[in-house]
Amino acid sequence: MVKKLIIYIFIYTLLGGCSADNVVGTCDSNCYLDINAPNLEIDNNEYYHMTFLFGYIQTFTTLEAQTGADNNYEKLKWISNKEIHMGYGEWANLVNGDSYTDENGRARTVLGVWETFVGDTITVYAGYTDKCDIQYIDSLKVVIDG
Repeated sequence: MVKKLIIYIFIYTLLGGCSADNVVGTCDSNCYLDINAPNLEIDNNEYYHMTFLFGYIQTFTTLEAQTGADNNYEKLKWISNKEIHMGYGEWANLVNGDSYTDENGRARTVLGVWETFVGDTITVYAGYTDKCDIQYIDSLKVVIDG
């Protein structure tokens, strides 16, 4: 009886233990990541320049990512190297943290800066992992001019 049980367990494991999800094979990916600030001027050193609008609390611009992930709707994570203290021990990053690609593989987020950042250079990072578990990361630098 025990021998039969072991044989059944072996057969069950053999037949049920491998599926298409477990098969190791090739994975084709035409993905990449290139982020930019389409509404900002870029200088010879590839630094973008954003002019702060005095008289407002914040100044905003749109950042864009191109992934090549057509029709996959990839989730991108965004973060900047600067934050602002919001009070009560809370800090806020200068970019929205998440976005998804559209049917053309393009994603967008918003960078919002306060007057305290005039004269600073902000680095913004974006990244995602494609269906092949390949991780892509890119960054850009934005100088905040007064």
